Amino acid sequence: MKDKSKHTVSFIIPNWNHKKILFECLSSIYNAMDTTTQEIIVVDNASTDGSSEYIRNTFPEVIWVQNDTNRGYAKAVNQGVHLSQGDFLFLLNNDVKLIDNTTDKLLDFLIKNPEAVAVAPLLYYPDGRIQISCRRFPTPSALLLEFLGINKIGPFRRWKLPEEEHLHSGIVLQPMASALMVKRLCWDTVGPLDEQFPIFFNDVDWCYRLYKNTRYKIYLYPEAKAIHHEGVSVKDLGYKKNIEFYKGMIRFYYKHFW
Repeated sequence: MKDKSKHTVSFIIPNWNHKKILFECLSSIYNAMDTTTQEIIVVDNASTDGSSEYIRNTFPEVIWVQNDTNRGYAKAVNQGVHLSQGDFLFLLNNDVKLIDNTTDKLLDFLIKNPEAVAVAPLLYYPDGRIQISCRRFPTPSALLLEFLGINKIGPFRRWKLPEEEHLHSGIVLQPMASALMVKRLCWDTVGPLDEQFPIFFNDVDWCYRLYKNTRYKIYLYPEAKAIHHEGVSVKDLGYKKNIEFYKGMIRFYYKHFW
């Protein structure tokens, strides 16, 4: 096995307010790492809660990018990746807390499995429940079955993978990008997030492009774990959250199926 100490993991963390959640996220990175070399890049989308001062004073080694407006999740991720130097990218939401040596486990998995170019940990809610974080692509038939509450009809399965499928390592089509480690070579080949999806469906679009245009595979590795508060920042959008979700879905269908 290759020595993982020769590799650098670049953490890319968009932030919009919620400095205490971000503090927990950053603390967990340091607590959940053994021998991996890392750089941490936080791209702040014009927070108004004092995130910049609070985090910069606490973690002066963190690379802080300050936007003067909220440019959205996709733009923030692309900014961070553009500035990063690591041969592995760890896309991480500010509301994720890594458990144990999550980073090392994901990196080891990618090094040992050359067919894997991206890998996600198993996510949990803060109360200990498993979070359904992996999905198939939202085809019209999959969404219809999801709406009808049907698990399986012939070759069709539900859009969201059931809990039992999350407990086993394997290839997945579309994990949430809340916590996703990606090989730099894969990112350069697939391309950045499409900024026409500023909040929702940018990760769906990226994974869809990966499977459509390459032979790469994405994996779920449940031996690596993380806690996800899920949607802390987007909850601040209020009713606009649902509007942005459906706008993202419409853009996705228009781009790939129209």
